[in-house]
Amino acid sequence: MRWGFLGIGRVTTRMVEAVRVTPGHSLVSVAARHAQRLAAWSKQFEVAETTTDFSRLVESDSIDAVYIALPPSLHAKWATAAMEAGKVVLCEKPLTNDVQQAVALQQCSERLRIPLRHATALPHHPRSIAMRDVVRSGELGHLSRISIACTFSHVLNRGPDHRTDPSLGGGCLLDLGWYCAFTTLWMTGLKPVAIQAFGKRLGGDGVWISAQAIVELEQGVIAHWDCGFDAAGRKWMEIAGSDASIVCDDFLRPWDLEKPRFWVHGHDGKARAEVVGAGVNQESKMIESVDREITSISRESLAMAVETQAILDRWERAILGC
Repeated sequence: MRWGFLGIGRVTTRMVEAVRVTPGHSLVSVAARHAQRLAAWSKQFEVAETTTDFSRLVESDSIDAVYIALPPSLHAKWATAAMEAGKVVLCEKPLTNDVQQAVALQQCSERLRIPLRHATALPHHPRSIAMRDVVRSGELGHLSRISIACTFSHVLNRGPDHRTDPSLGGGCLLDLGWYCAFTTLWMTGLKPVAIQAFGKRLGGDGVWISAQAIVELEQGVIAHWDCGFDAAGRKWMEIAGSDASIVCDDFLRPWDLEKPRFWVHGHDGKARAEVVGAGVNQESKMIESVDREITSISRESLAMAVETQAILDRWERAILGC
């Protein structure tokens, strides 16, 4: 599959490698608004075909698929344009700014029969699949508690960034809260029944820089979600049941790619450590999963992204008390 990239943000560094190490895939073209930055980026990553015209890229006959790495406020527009041009789309998370836009993209994908995938890579790592298998096997007993913490403090200290701009869809809720909600849904299949939440904005009325929630899920399970730009890097997940719990301290992406670990703790204090998927590039596995045509898997993936977007909307309304 021949890829075109919309955007040259930090995340694209990893995705360039992912495309190039995946058999049958290549990076052909890239588009960005700032010509000088684009020239430097294309030279660094040796991409010959570049443009500052996004429409030109999505309509190009030289590509089959578009990876969207733009600020969230631009996702809906350019995902729609790419699908209308017949291109398969892989879109960074959050899928959009709100659930209404996400539903519109889902409907567009169905109408045009073009796959739209979200670029949440963790479900594609063998370790993530192994953890979900444990959760769903019944080994933990009746599920009762879920704790997910996702924080990164460097975001506020690295200069201009869409994550700190409310007009671009910034804020920790859309950026990191996505992982809390999505991972809970993907691991357990359980949806929120009620949400109590609070948060803090940058400067009092800017983007969310801290957001927490206590969530009642289906089957009486309680989840604690914590995301923010005001604490050191944390990628922590614990799912506890009546018989055991599963713990992973880097669930988004292994800190050490050669040692992707998790632990299962029994009620007797004994624990076993599992190492699954050493050396696996989860972004490459994600690229492998992108189909040229809509499948039941791509439909399920998109539906889960839309549901995640709906949960984030509810989380924000809970913070605001409405």
